[in-house]
Amino acid sequence: CFHCHGNDPKSRKAGMRLDLREEALKPTKSGVIPVVPGKPGDSEIILRITDKEDPMPPEEAYKTLSAEQKELFRRWVTEGAVYEPHWAYAALVRPAVPSVPVGGKSEAKSENPIDAFIRARLAEKKITPSPEAEKSRLLRRVALDLTGLPPTPAETAAFLSDRSRNAYEKQVDRLLASPRHGERMAVWWLDLARFTDTVGFHGDQNQRIFPYRDYVIGAFNTNKRFDQFTIEQLAGDLLPNPTSEQRVATGYNRLNMMTREGGAQPAEYLAKYGAERVRGVAAAWFGSTFGCAECHDHKFDPIKTRDFYELQSFFADVKQWGVYSDYAYTKNPELKGFNNDYPFPPEIEVASPYLVARHQRAEADLRAHLATLRKQAAEPAAAARFAGWLDETLAYLGRVPSGWEPSAVTAAVLKAGKPMADRVVDVGVDGAVRAEKPLARQESVQLTLKPEPGRISALRVEALGDVAGETLTLAANVRGADGKMRKLSFAFADASAKGPRYRDGIELLGIVAGWKLPATKPAAPLVGVWLLAEPVTLAVGESLMVSFTVEAHASLRVTTSALGAGDPLAVASDAVRAALRAPQRTKAQQELALDTWLLSTAEGRAGIDRYHVLATALRDAREGKTWSMVTESVDPLTVRVLPRGNWLDESGPVVLPATPSFLPGRLVSTPEKRLTRLDLARWIVSRDNPITARTVMNRLWALYFGTALSASVDDLGSQGELPSHPELLDWLASEFRDSGWDLRRMMRLIVTSATYRQSSTVRLELRENDAANRLLAAQNPRRLEAEFVRDNALFIAGRLDLRDIGGPSAKPYQPAGYYAALQFPDRDYAASDADAQWRRGVYMHWQRTFLHPMLANFDAPARDECAAARSLSNTPQQALTLLNDPTFVEAARLFAARVVATGGKDDAAWLRTAFQLALARAPKPAEQKSLGAFLATQRDYYRANPADAEKLLRIGLSPPTTGDAIELAAWTSLARVLLNSQEVITRY
Repeated sequence: CFHCHGNDPKSRKAGMRLDLREEALKPTKSGVIPVVPGKPGDSEIILRITDKEDPMPPEEAYKTLSAEQKELFRRWVTEGAVYEPHWAYAALVRPAVPSVPVGGKSEAKSENPIDAFIRARLAEKKITPSPEAEKSRLLRRVALDLTGLPPTPAETAAFLSDRSRNAYEKQVDRLLASPRHGERMAVWWLDLARFTDTVGFHGDQNQRIFPYRDYVIGAFNTNKRFDQFTIEQLAGDLLPNPTSEQRVATGYNRLNMMTREGGAQPAEYLAKYGAERVRGVAAAWFGSTFGCAECHDHKFDPIKTRDFYELQSFFADVKQWGVYSDYAYTKNPELKGFNNDYPFPPEIEVASPYLVARHQRAEADLRAHLATLRKQAAEPAAAARFAGWLDETLAYLGRVPSGWEPSAVTAAVLKAGKPMADRVVDVGVDGAVRAEKPLARQESVQLTLKPEPGRISALRVEALGDVAGETLTLAANVRGADGKMRKLSFAFADASAKGPRYRDGIELLGIVAGWKLPATKPAAPLVGVWLLAEPVTLAVGESLMVSFTVEAHASLRVTTSALGAGDPLAVASDAVRAALRAPQRTKAQQELALDTWLLSTAEGRAGIDRYHVLATALRDAREGKTWSMVTESVDPLTVRVLPRGNWLDESGPVVLPATPSFLPGRLVSTPEKRLTRLDLARWIVSRDNPITARTVMNRLWALYFGTALSASVDDLGSQGELPSHPELLDWLASEFRDSGWDLRRMMRLIVTSATYRQSSTVRLELRENDAANRLLAAQNPRRLEAEFVRDNALFIAGRLDLRDIGGPSAKPYQPAGYYAALQFPDRDYAASDADAQWRRGVYMHWQRTFLHPMLANFDAPARDECAAARSLSNTPQQALTLLNDPTFVEAARLFAARVVATGGKDDAAWLRTAFQLALARAPKPAEQKSLGAFLATQRDYYRANPADAEKLLRIGLSPPTTGDAIELAAWTSLARVLLNSQEVITRY
């Protein structure tokens, strides 16, 4: 009835309002009284729903009342027409735990209160619960639910052999204490927090925020109480003396979409950001859809437009810019130092445990590698070559103190100034510049050098302008007379001045990965020298293409030289020159001179390449520090009610922070005290507010049973669903609140219940009584979320990297060209190298506008808004992903190698191993027969096509699988089938 007779006056018909009792008892303008308590014959609603000529609801509403429902209405009026508040908004009162029949005779309390509520309902319907699931399936179920990973064969064997009464509870406690638990639960919360690596809108640029994800993982792993978890995210910066962790937590407020679009209106986007925060908080903590109230009073729930903007007003103090454009940087001095890569301050620099661990490992690896190179250099033949190089270099430096003797020089000066449309600077053999423009922010400029034909083996770059604190990267190609390009690689690069690259005596020689210029403006031009890995000889008609990318406006001069890698080094570093010239070198200077020789000549190519890999890893660890977006409080913006949400309409009243008017314990700002985000956060998790505990427990239930007690987890309002077990939901919410918001305690309570431990076998006799299994006479199978589909495959293959917790996002393999439409700037997707490729799904790079195809195919949300529930589809794309995505093909070949490496006697033994690893069970006879036949066909195919076998065993970054290629390829095909099976990607 509420659409025509409810909260919204604009859609209300006949002046009749039924959602409030006092209104329903009043006569309408036509004189009729909707409800007369105790007198159904005098009540207009009873007359109208029983009117045969013109019944309510009207035919166009497509809603009808059954005879039983009409009788219920009549009884309700007869008994006094008592109104109760909507179940989700009513005060939270702990229900009594029911007694349940035992053996059909006496009554007793259940050990676990959850079972008492469930079995009381089942008893009413005369339905018996299902027996407990078999032990191996039960362990796989709870392991996937609590950690997102299946048990290992050893863990399964240990559980099966444990005959103690609390064997299962011990497994639950082990899983809850695992660091993998925080990674699993973080996925649940990151959907709600709309966590991504990019800002959405327009250019969808990267943002620095991964420490917030680390905070969430850590909160679940340390069982941070949910009330503190809430307060720190919404208002950690307002706590007394907030810690770095609490400030990082406030990144939650910054995870709305943002824009850098030049033509955008700041005021419009500030309104968008504020409105999104209201929707996000309401969805995450209230389970309510506040979005409608941005434009008008909610049509079905008691949410007023004023409620929407009063809630938004709490966040009016969040420091932000409507448009993070170059204009914002120009007009706001505090933005100096931020650039197009990371243009979304305020941010703070924090320590990252992940990066600290990576730094320590990389430093140890680099030390060990340098020690090995130095040991090799001490051998007689190498020592003689080193001595000869020193003599040549000292003689050269005596002749050319600057360390640079150009030959066949071509010079160009790129001057700072007004940008021109042309992105290419063309320089002739005479050094004349055909077009000039500055290198602007994060702009790649291609310089065409046309020197005289001859040998080129080094490039020299002078930084002339105000380039302090910036980073320059360089790439080079030779363009032939036919227009074809060939890429040049650099063996070594050094500079006269560069950013700090020292730690405990190790200097990271070289700037190949990027020249980090000193933080202070230099008194003289800075010089960097790049040596080509292999000198090139330019033929007539060929030119040298040099591309630069800098973080800020800069002026550069570029020259080339015929100096060869085997000639004395054109060093630019003062430290290196000093070490070479020292008459009596210290140990450190001797090592520096030796390292320079090793790394800047052709001495040991493999060792040099390995050095660069290790040095890059050490640089990437950034000494264990990183930046993260945070919330800072400033004087609040004025917030007013926007008629129909129109940010241009300023006719609405100004509002101050207040909690929603329809929820108990309302807080309202006064002229003396304006409420803050901290007041809001504390109220959200106060005893006065009943909806937060209900919302969280309802969602938690869905994690362990597939469907929540109220199936519509994102709408607990009147258009949502009445809980299947209202008393159970209120008992869980009360227990959660009264236990001190201990989320882990509630998880343990749920997964140790007999209800959770039931078999998930389909019971045909329940199809008529409870087809959707809402009464929970059995457990529900549930397909794994996208991240855990991937984790599961890599874990089964033994490839999942579980060494570290947290850290930057990783980029799995992705189809080429998928980012073709991403612009401002244009970009290509570069998949992560080495170990990062096999990190858990929770760390996958999340591009809002172009979500990774594997995530999208398995129903992960874009996270442009708070996502309380993921859709569940079953599509051909999912099967194709599992068969063809390089991650899953790589997992299949490693899984196959793992099976074959067990040394089983025959195919049957290997198949048992495969099933034990993938499903924690043995194969059934039919499966054994079918897969055996399939294996035979694959062996035949690869015997006939050995090249295909070799190709299959090289997919992915993992080293090629070694052994009998035909056998391994056949088993890889079988592994692909097994990893694609419904049972592997489903939790039963």
